[in-house]
Amino acid sequence: MLAALTERVPVDRSAATTATTLAVVTVALLLAGQAAVAAAVTSGAQPVEQVRQVPADPAAAAWEDAPTRTVSLSKQQMAPPFGGGSVDELDVRTVANDSHIGVRLSWTDPTRDANIAAPNNFSDGAAVMLKAGNQPPITMGAAGTPVNIWYWRASWRHGPERAAGTGDMYAYPHNDSVTMPGRQADNPLSRASYEDGAQNYYAKGYGSLSHAPAQPVDAAGERTDDGWRVTFVRNRTGAGEYDAPVTDQQLHVAFAVWNGSESEVNGRKSITLQFSTLDPDTGNLSVPDAGGASSGSVLQVGGGNETGGSEGRALAIPGFVGGVVLSAVLVWLVTYWRVVR
Repeated sequence: MLAALTERVPVDRSAATTATTLAVVTVALLLAGQAAVAAAVTSGAQPVEQVRQVPADPAAAAWEDAPTRTVSLSKQQMAPPFGGGSVDELDVRTVANDSHIGVRLSWTDPTRDANIAAPNNFSDGAAVMLKAGNQPPITMGAAGTPVNIWYWRASWRHGPERAAGTGDMYAYPHNDSVTMPGRQADNPLSRASYEDGAQNYYAKGYGSLSHAPAQPVDAAGERTDDGWRVTFVRNRTGAGEYDAPVTDQQLHVAFAVWNGSESEVNGRKSITLQFSTLDPDTGNLSVPDAGGASSGSVLQVGGGNETGGSEGRALAIPGFVGGVVLSAVLVWLVTYWRVVR
């Protein structure tokens, strides 16, 4: 059939050779350009600012020199109580030195929710979830895959001063031994405040949050004109069994924010649905695309997992491949026509 077509439409072999050469060169250039674009996309890596001392103060000048990366937040819909989602995005900055790592979170929140002295009052809060090595489930880890969580709550440092004999929620006509058994038993999860401004937790899935015996994390919060800035600082190695070391393995990092005025507490929160990654050697923090991977056929650039989830960026295959093919055909036809002419 092709032979018959060739006989009917004579082909100038010299022109065809020239056209084919230019088409191949065009495809090569397009592929090289796409590779450069992919490299630029996945280099959404934020270099950690190297500092002499990692500051706990959210307003310290060192934070202003650190690049900012923005992560998208979504409503928590994976386990009850479902809810949250009032905060859309979170800005992340990181600084480090040889011994410590610091993370600063900034987000917009028009209300200052730090007073939980009445029923149905809830505190603003923020958390960083970390795991070194293999990527854990985003659902606060799983059995056999514990995660490390750093937690800050506005009411611990920014709540109102309390008169003697009053509790966190409201006053009782009895002493704490009767009305607050958790504190009387020295339950670490029942305290009104913490010296370090943060709590170091472990989890193996939703509903498994536990207080870590070692508390190496410092945190501080600052109210801004339109929201909060919160810092977390810890030594690189940690001190407990499940503390995520920032030493020689890639670190998977996720974030959560609570808005007290929207009744966000416990599982009702705004969360990242994908992990960011921190490379302890290069100090690069990479964040996923806003909204994650799109549906359909996509080219995963960067990490991914065997279950089909993705990290990093996604580039659509059909549009790119179609563009390459169309460009090659057009170059061939135009070149052939010009040479023959």
